[in-house]
Amino acid sequence: MNHHRRSFLRNTSLATGLLLLQKPFKSLAAITENAAYLPGDNREFLVWHTNDQHGQLTALLPESRQGLLLDAGDFLDDTANVQAHMKMIQAMNAAGYQAATIGNRELAGGAAALAALIPHMQFALVNCNYRFADKALAQKVLPYKIVYVGALKIGITGVGPQLPAGNGVTCLPPVPAADAVAAMLKKDYGCQVVICLSHLGYKQPDTITDNHNMATDTRHIDFVIGGHQKKMLASTMVCRNLQDREVYLSQAGWNGNMVGKMKMMFNEERQGCGIQPGSIMA
Repeated sequence: MNHHRRSFLRNTSLATGLLLLQKPFKSLAAITENAAYLPGDNREFLVWHTNDQHGQLTALLPESRQGLLLDAGDFLDDTANVQAHMKMIQAMNAAGYQAATIGNRELAGGAAALAALIPHMQFALVNCNYRFADKALAQKVLPYKIVYVGALKIGITGVGPQLPAGNGVTCLPPVPAADAVAAMLKKDYGCQVVICLSHLGYKQPDTITDNHNMATDTRHIDFVIGGHQKKMLASTMVCRNLQDREVYLSQAGWNGNMVGKMKMMFNEERQGCGIQPGSIMA
């Protein structure tokens, strides 16, 4: 199937999802920022990122570091018990994560089980393309998180893959969901950068949306941190979005064998002017 045919089919399927998105996201601007604050330089900040750790916190994180620490989903092991989940969450709290998104493994035990774990997380659990029948989970999962690093304002959202029917989760098309939140974060909240934690897989077949689509088929996202497939990107990819602007795509291995690192640099007007990607590998 050629690229144009694939894009047509995918975009056609988004219409219903876009209608569902309009009402919730129009009301988000009325919500207070609920922002976190980190010390930092007004001209640059660091992002450390992980994905698909499967219940074992990576040992590669430097003890002394600055900047954001984010996870792109599947940080829990779907075969583990509650005690093991708690141990992983406590390790992520101690490491200083600011946000993570929901992968399929976080929901393997059911919505109620995940809802019971969230109060123990000292980091935000973000997702904007799932709608939960479980009211407790719906109240605890955030569509976005804002973090100030110095005077720079960073918006973080997340998306997850299509899930099996009958589990109480309605999965909206991830690309328009994330782009709608990103547009709001920039236009209504003045974020200089929007990061999407995208648990869709690096490259999927045919009409299935993947992390690469999240970078190329959006307008307002600056940095896509990927997960969901065993993929190790030695360096950050530079893509072009629908406005022909640069979007960065990265993914940090699996099972803790890699930690991604990205330095984003800004000029005096707080406009992005360069990046310095990197990683730590086992």
